[in-house]
Amino acid sequence: MWTWLLALPVLLVTLVIGGAGPASAHASLESSTPAAGSTVPVAPATVTLRYSEGVETGLGAIKVLDPAGKRVDTGSPDHGIGGPSTVRVKLEAGLGPGTYTVAWRVVSEDSHPIAGAFTFNVVRASATAANVGAQSGDASVKLVDGIARGVAFGSFALLSGAVLFLVALRPAAVGRFRVWLLLFASWAGLLVSTVAALMLYGPRASALPFSSAFDMDVLRATLETKLGRALSVRVLVLGAAGALLGYLVAALPTAAPRKRALLGGAWAALCLGMAATWSLSDHASVGMQVPLAVSADILHLAAMGTWLGGLTVLLVLLFGPDRDDDGDELPGALDVPTVARFSAIAMVCVGVLVATGVYAAWRQIGSFDALFSTTFGLLLILKVNFVALMIAAAWVSRRWLQARLRASAGVRAGDPMARKQTLRRAVGAEVLLAVAVLSVTAVLVNTEPGRTAYDREQAAKPQTASVSTPFDAGGTGGKGIVDVTVDPARQGANTLDVFVRDPLRNPVDPPEVTVRVALPDKQISGIDVAVEHVGPGQWRAQGVALPMAGTWQVTVAVRTTDIDRAVVTVPLTVR
Repeated sequence: MWTWLLALPVLLVTLVIGGAGPASAHASLESSTPAAGSTVPVAPATVTLRYSEGVETGLGAIKVLDPAGKRVDTGSPDHGIGGPSTVRVKLEAGLGPGTYTVAWRVVSEDSHPIAGAFTFNVVRASATAANVGAQSGDASVKLVDGIARGVAFGSFALLSGAVLFLVALRPAAVGRFRVWLLLFASWAGLLVSTVAALMLYGPRASALPFSSAFDMDVLRATLETKLGRALSVRVLVLGAAGALLGYLVAALPTAAPRKRALLGGAWAALCLGMAATWSLSDHASVGMQVPLAVSADILHLAAMGTWLGGLTVLLVLLFGPDRDDDGDELPGALDVPTVARFSAIAMVCVGVLVATGVYAAWRQIGSFDALFSTTFGLLLILKVNFVALMIAAAWVSRRWLQARLRASAGVRAGDPMARKQTLRRAVGAEVLLAVAVLSVTAVLVNTEPGRTAYDREQAAKPQTASVSTPFDAGGTGGKGIVDVTVDPARQGANTLDVFVRDPLRNPVDPPEVTVRVALPDKQISGIDVAVEHVGPGQWRAQGVALPMAGTWQVTVAVRTTDIDRAVVTVPLTVR
């Protein structure tokens, strides 16, 4: 048991440090046309946004506001020829000069809404009265939606694992009122929370007020999204699960082993179907190794449900009476062999949880820095600690079981009532820790993965890209060094400086310096950049529009005499 406690954090840290290829989750805006902060000579006919992954626009919007704050976009946004990762919106004709504001809101492939805003100028910059409004949405929508997601996770774990425990280990206990109440309360909780999540997804994704949850147009738009379809399927599966649950309660106590196996298989299939509605619409469904990631996520949820649901039934039976008022043993009373078999099943579940959880962490974190510097990483560490404590509590339960087995073999191992009280405390602690794990998991699912959050934070930090290269134009004094800097080296408007120096790095002023920029990977050919001589050996261009992230090629031509000229090209990375 202690091996798992040591292996869990060690495996997590080892695989995270090992790194991984890019695993996208939560789309981010990569570029736009016009570029953010740029100045264009004529008014564009459309605004085009390009994202790091595919996005949905059904619950989103793109607003373009003129300097007076009036909307000038027309029609609904569409993907155009750029595919799912590109969104464009048409603009009114005849737009005047000034600063225009673009406010956008879309839903990424992992079903999480993202939003942002930027400005561009037509001819020249101007004052603007544009107000993009609240981009974060209604706080009450977020609160109730978060509660619904948490209740859904908990109800799924209780429902799936409790029934499997009863079918495999203690079918007679299904007739007990407490167990019956647990089963149907968890089924109803999952159904109600799923319907609530379905109704609230539209307002959350579109930043609408709580009342819009009852708007049929919003609900229709929700049903056309990836998550909306997944939640609808979950409701249908829950209908079948409810019918099977009612039959199980009536038939399980007297069912023959073969029939129990068939019923258990049918229930397991329904549970895997319900788990898939999470896995196919969340982080696992986006990025690298999607089939493997989705399969691992389904196994993770199934193992979680089997362990935690079975644990809850075990707790209910432990705290319930074993005999009726006449002294007769109640149906499904707990015994040592049942606890022993569940303990073995729980250990298998722990192994599956560790393996699939570490894989998910490796995929979603990707670096040691992201593990400790992002909200996702810190929540993951908290979850690992809770799971480790659960394993420790399970170890106490196994110690109790070993004592009971020794006692049944004739070896005295202390007072039986004291041992049972110890088991109750250990199992109760496991259940409480399970609630904490489920709560953290519900928050994790709705949190931007550490990898993308860390990359975004790094890209947002002020930075200057610079590179130095020698040149040789031939002739006397034809050799020197060119230094090129771009600030802030991010997509949008940048300041480009060129420094020309002699071999001893003293500034020199050749007769002519010209600059061109290109991004071959995105088929952007050479663009002339007008640079001005601003000081000894220094030429500068401000407001240089670099509309896309990538490795740009900056070509500098230095003419040292009427006939001597050198051309050098240097790469500069723009985020």
